[in-house]
Amino acid sequence: MKVLVIDDDPDVRSLISDALKTSGIESVCAGNAKEAIARFLEGDVGMITLDIKMPWLSGTELHRILSQEFGAGRRTRGFAVKKLPYILVVTGYPDNKAVVKLLNRESVVGVLAKPFDVKLLIDIAKDTLARAEADAKKRAPNHS
Repeated sequence: MKVLVIDDDPDVRSLISDALKTSGIESVCAGNAKEAIARFLEGDVGMITLDIKMPWLSGTELHRILSQEFGAGRRTRGFAVKKLPYILVVTGYPDNKAVVKLLNRESVVGVLAKPFDVKLLIDIAKDTLARAEADAKKRAPNHS
C-alpha cells in the first residue's frame, strides 16, 4: 500500500514523498483535490497526508467528499468496494476550528503541524500503513 500526499505546496509534497521513499514507503502526490481524487481512484492507497488550505477545494471539503463517496465501504465503480483510507492531516494551522473538527471524523488518525518532524511522519506512516494492510486482509475474501 502507498501514501497519497496531498498538498498544494510542491516543496512540502517533495519533502514528504522523499522522506517516505527514503524509508521504503511508496507514495503518489497530488497538488489539489481534483488530482487527489484521480490518484486515489488509481488504487492501493492505505494512507493520505492531507493539507487543509488548498485552492479549488480545501482539505476539509475533500475529506467530506471522500467520506460521502467511500466512507464505511460504500460501493464504487461497479462492484468494487473502495474504503476510505486513513488520513493524517498535515497543516500549518493545527488549532483551526475546521482542523479540530476533522479529528472526530471518519478515518482521521491525527494532525501533524507544519513544520513537522520527518521521523515522526515516517513513524506514523509505517504504523498507519500496517493498520491499513491488516484491515485489507480482514476484508479480503477467504480463498481456502
